[in-house]
Amino acid sequence: MSRKGENIYKRADGRWEGRFKYGFDKNGKAKYKSVYAKTYKDCKEKMNNEKNVRDTEKNNIKISLTVKELLLIWIECILINIKKSTADTYMAIIDNHIIPSMGNMSVNMVSTEYLNKFTSEKINNGRLDGKGGLSAKTVQNIVGVIKSAFKYSEKIYGIKNPAAFITMPKTQKKEIEVLSDLEVMKIKEYCNKNPDYFTVIYDLCLSTGIRIGELCALQCEDIDFENGILTIRKTIQRVKNNDNSSDCKTKIIISSPKTKNSLRKIPLPEGLIKKLQEFVASKGEKDFIFSFDGKKPLDVRTVQKKFACILKKCKIRKVKFHILRHTMASKWANSNFDIKGLSEILGHSSVNITLSLYVHSSVETKRKHMNELFVA
Repeated sequence: MSRKGENIYKRADGRWEGRFKYGFDKNGKAKYKSVYAKTYKDCKEKMNNEKNVRDTEKNNIKISLTVKELLLIWIECILINIKKSTADTYMAIIDNHIIPSMGNMSVNMVSTEYLNKFTSEKINNGRLDGKGGLSAKTVQNIVGVIKSAFKYSEKIYGIKNPAAFITMPKTQKKEIEVLSDLEVMKIKEYCNKNPDYFTVIYDLCLSTGIRIGELCALQCEDIDFENGILTIRKTIQRVKNNDNSSDCKTKIIISSPKTKNSLRKIPLPEGLIKKLQEFVASKGEKDFIFSFDGKKPLDVRTVQKKFACILKKCKIRKVKFHILRHTMASKWANSNFDIKGLSEILGHSSVNITLSLYVHSSVETKRKHMNELFVA
């Protein structure tokens, strides 16, 4: 007679049906299988036989599956849920760092001890040019891929996960770099004396803190001039070009922004609205705002090179274009403005990210509060 938990029951047509979990599909969703027989005993025997076949298949996979095969199966599975640029990053990690070291190893033979040694080697001698070790952040990214792939193999194939207890390298938090008031003024003076498209870019980025990819993807329709609202709904990325017939190793794609929080509306200062109206006066609604012909967006690298050139002419230290975002955010945070508002304007997924990056009390502020608390 059927027992509770066996999942064997008698059907309306008189037959017995046994239903059991038969592994998972490539997306990690449980698969079920049913067997049928005239008697409960035969049904239970059939079900046990099918389970044994499945266990044998899983054991065969444990023995034969290599790390390279696992990584390629895993990346194929997650492709539908990640952006093209993320997939390219993962594949670069797999091809350059993981496969050369352990690609031909059986997954079943990889141990936590081996993975910890692998991590250590990457920190000390992991650079592809042979000139030392990789940064802790880069090694963390490599370990992240390994952890995800082995977690997948544990769920799908029942292989023990050796990556669950890898010792992760610690990263040192870098202090955010911002432009000084003098540097901001120098660049502003240069742009005013040499007006071109970058003059508008400089004002826009210092006022809104938008990312460079979001900047280059802007179209005229993204600005509501009547209400003074800028809508961020897309970004430009340069990704690997898989077209073997092309001479270009990379290509530009327009996609959705970094996260769902990056889809946002930003109120614009009145002075900036007027400048933007003048700048796009001759452009069509679908034209890209920053473009030499309106139809093709300005390349991110073109903007970066222009910024580097201006820094050199202004005799300012070499910094990345992203410093404009940091400068805007830091000025806002240090002016005691609404941090929740800043977080939404920047497109952060959490106010805590904004707080940790940009809200830091100065020594003078701390001293002032200490003096207020002190009782003589």
